[in-house]
Amino acid sequence: MKQPEDQRTIELKLDTAAARKRGRPPKADKLSDAERARRYRARQKMMPKDDWNYEHLTALTRTEILRLTSGAAAKPASESELVANWAYGMFLLWDRTTAQCQRADDRKELLALVSA
Repeated sequence: MKQPEDQRTIELKLDTAAARKRGRPPKADKLSDAERARRYRARQKMMPKDDWNYEHLTALTRTEILRLTSGAAAKPASESELVANWAYGMFLLWDRTTAQCQRADDRKELLALVSA
């Protein structure tokens, strides 16, 4: 048996201030679309273009530690201590990143570079 349709209606007040606007919601940071696109392209350029492997990461860490520790004797004591801490931080990052696959001789070599 077919049920009769409900003829009751509920009328709600239409609040014009609460009506939704169509289109893209306003951006919180007020950047222009051109500036947003420029920043996006800059971020894309900074992304690594190839796959990272253990040898690549170890070589980059070694060169960065050597760059940081070179000329440490010529710097003031407070600055050389700060740079030594940065180099040790690079070692710790490498150590944590490669914990499952690192080679013992690489670890000893990098630790010696940082400790020297």
